[in-house]
This record gives sequence, C-alpha cells and structure tokens, in this order.
Amino acid sequence: MLRMPSTIRFYVLTAILCLLPHALQGQSPPSDGSSGNTANQLPPKFVEMLNTQVAWDAGFSNPSGPRLRFVQFDEMTRPDGHFIRYRIYAEGAQEGRPYIFALLKIGTSPQDVQIVSSAAFVNRKGLMMTRKPASDEEDRETVGADVEFDLGIRAANGEPLRFLLRSKDNKVFIPGTLVPYPIASTDHGCRLEARLAVPEGQAILIYGDGFSPNSEVLVQSDSAGELNEGKHTVDANGHVQFFDLPSVTGRDSGVLKDSISTKDCSVSISIPWGKGTYQKH
Repeated sequence: MLRMPSTIRFYVLTAILCLLPHALQGQSPPSDGSSGNTANQLPPKFVEMLNTQVAWDAGFSNPSGPRLRFVQFDEMTRPDGHFIRYRIYAEGAQEGRPYIFALLKIGTSPQDVQIVSSAAFVNRKGLMMTRKPASDEEDRETVGADVEFDLGIRAANGEPLRFLLRSKDNKVFIPGTLVPYPIASTDHGCRLEARLAVPEGQAILIYGDGFSPNSEVLVQSDSAGELNEGKHTVDANGHVQFFDLPSVTGRDSGVLKDSISTKDCSVSISIPWGKGTYQKH
C-alpha cells in the first residue's frame, strides 16, 4: 500500500512512458502547471503506471484512432458475484488476421500486461471472434457465444479495465477502456469522473471534460475532512486531468470528494479510498 504525506495532494502527470514504444511514439505527457508539485516526487515505477493508464485512456499516440467498443448484452448474479457480459468490437481493424488480445489491470506495472488470447480475430463489422470468420459471418454484428469474445466482467465502482488488441507485428494497437460502474458527475455539458488507479484508491485518476478551452479550473478537495485545493489547466479540447493521492495521516480509509465550480457548471465526485474499500459487485 502506498502512503504519501497528506500535504501533497494534486499531481501533474509528467513521466515519459517506455511501454509499447510503437503505440506511444509521439505521446505528449499531460501536464498542467498547477500547484508546483510534480510526479517526480513519487517513485518512478508508480508514475510510469499512472502515465500508462492515462496514455491508454487517451488512445496512446493516436487519440482519434480506432478504439475497442464494448456492448453490454447480459448480466447475471452468481454465488461468486455479479457479472456484466460484453461483446467487443474493433472497428478499423483488418479482418481475418490474427491479433493478440491483452488486459492491463489497475495497480499493475505496464510490463505486467496480461495476454487474454494470442489468437483473436475480427470480422468486417469489427466483431471480435475466437477464430477466423467464416464467409457468412463477415458482416454480422453477432455470431453466437461459441465464437465471440464474451467478456464476463466483475468490477468495483470506478474501476477501469484496459484492453488492447495488438497485431503480432506490433504495427497495430487498438486500446479500449471499460468502466462498468463509472463514478461521474455532469452539469450543463461539464463532466467530472474518478477512476481507481490502484484497487484501494491510494491514487485516483480524475478526468474532466466540457470546460472552457485553454482555461484554468480550481479543484477543491476534501479527503476524510482534510481540505486542499489546486488549479489545473484545461486543454484546447476542454479536457483536464490529474491524479489525487487522498491518504490522510492517521487514517487508513476515508472518502475523497473533488469539486469543480465555474460560471458555467458545477460538478463533484465522491470515491472511497483505503483499507477495505475495494469491493467488486
């Protein structure tokens, strides 16, 4: 469990990633020039993990490129928990060729990406399949559970699962981030979302969208009664991002509340952190 001094709260994401070098080529590390604290104050491996998550969510070096799309089609409760089932689509991927399908779990090193399958295929609709599509399956949105990639997902509130479809020659990377139970707030076109970066929330990614481009927003934070605030820069697309370390001296758990209020909107999120808070559905 990572515990940091409670007086250090908001951080700029500045490390340069070495994972997936082809996909990350040209990726600009996000920054915001807010409170003067930087990710350089954290262990390099921890910063690398956080930056990998942010780069993954942003589509690596190609934000407008293809992304994995997840379509829920069922959910069920079993003795071992509640599962949501998804089909996966990779529009833009070349059909009929084999791909590697991988997963990055929160709290893990980018070097520990898990291979889900070393033989994944897509049809012309982008539907992911466990074998090469037959001629009568090329233009179908669904082909049956026996040959589709049927994801049965258990997750906690605010937990992202990051998947990747990669060609075996490393020339094609199609990422996708699935958050089955998002923690988000919206108001007048603004949106604020919290995502767990590690299972018990010692680090939390905060994403905001819909704010005035090229502006600054004041983020007010309350973690277990400890108050902090910091200014963060909104980019030309109205997006702001940072991560929060909510640990408080003398507490092993609590709730983090982050809020942004502007003349146009007011949004806030609350997310538990610390011992015993990682509870999957």
